[in-house]
Amino acid sequence: MKVGLGTGIIALSVVLAGCVSEFGPQAQHGIVFYCPGVANADLGDVGIRRGLESAGYRGQVARVTWSLSFNPVIDQTVRIIAQQGGKRLAGYIQDYMDQYPGRPVNVVGLSAGTGVAIWAVEALKPGYKVQNVVLISSSLSHDYDVSRALRNIEGCIYNYYSANDAVLAGPMKVFGTIDGVYFKDAAGAVGLRVPAGTEGRVINIAWNREFEKYGYYGGHGDGTNAAFVQHVIAQHLLSPPGAPGPETALARRPETVAQPGHPD
Repeated sequence: MKVGLGTGIIALSVVLAGCVSEFGPQAQHGIVFYCPGVANADLGDVGIRRGLESAGYRGQVARVTWSLSFNPVIDQTVRIIAQQGGKRLAGYIQDYMDQYPGRPVNVVGLSAGTGVAIWAVEALKPGYKVQNVVLISSSLSHDYDVSRALRNIEGCIYNYYSANDAVLAGPMKVFGTIDGVYFKDAAGAVGLRVPAGTEGRVINIAWNREFEKYGYYGGHGDGTNAAFVQHVIAQHLLSPPGAPGPETALARRPETVAQPGHPD
């Protein structure tokens, strides 16, 4: 769906409805829905798309435009915008599954877009499940309960986090996490708590210096660098649900991290 150059009223109605890439020829091979951060301003979808293509991915990468204001502060603080974006994405996922039954569906979110991704999976109707969800620099609270989302995920939630993320360590604590908690660590800064009984299904992956050779220096937006996507993140999107990929050793992913620095 694309917003045209028509009247302001038409344009506004399209924005309020939300938009996502139309399903194209590549969709027959599967789809990765990508939820960008606040203001939908990042170019992460370019890195996601190029990185996956270089890794051999044949499916479609669909960018989800969820912002209403395209203003970072408004998007981060008026949480209903991201929440409604999640509900719309759930509808897109279900539409895709109805049109392409049995094809793999994965969801990737960056920063505030991780809230959209998780809420979309939570909102799926019975019988609809995605394979894996990848969170990058998540601004969800570190102790956000992902139990409900996990019921609609066949594989795992992979959470990439970095203590070097200046955005999550500074401005985000003032404006609050995307789920509305102030002065608290985000999952993208310290890791995501593993709900009891779901060990091995929430995989926290800490930034390490080996990632630098792929352009990920632990900053807020460089986790969508095409080289990093190709060599590290792609393993979660090309492999069967929950299966370790070829770069597992590089990622050094712990199997049962509960909450680094925050005991349950």
